[in-house]
Amino acid sequence: MHTDLATRRRVLLVTYKRYQKADRAWDVARQEVKSWFPRGEWPSSSRIGDRGSHIRRLYEQRERAMIQLDAARLKLDVARQRLALRRQKSMTTPTLFLSYTSR
Repeated sequence: MHTDLATRRRVLLVTYKRYQKADRAWDVARQEVKSWFPRGEWPSSSRIGDRGSHIRRLYEQRERAMIQLDAARLKLDVARQRLALRRQKSMTTPTLFLSYTSR
């Protein structure tokens, strides 16, 4: 495997794990918030997500991790395309054979 692709795959794996961790933390926090209030008596979402609140911070971490994951996936795709184009160019290089004969 090409080193550039290997690096991009490692970055993708790291960002995917970071996203999973952030998503899991967000889901746990949402479930905890649901358990605080009886059904039908939810406070407004603006109160739960006030700036600096724990739940808002978790949401923003998850969103940032998702953006980084998308960027890593896109960079891997671009690296694959670049490598494929480079391989295609090297395969289609015309070769010219010259021969010399003396009379």
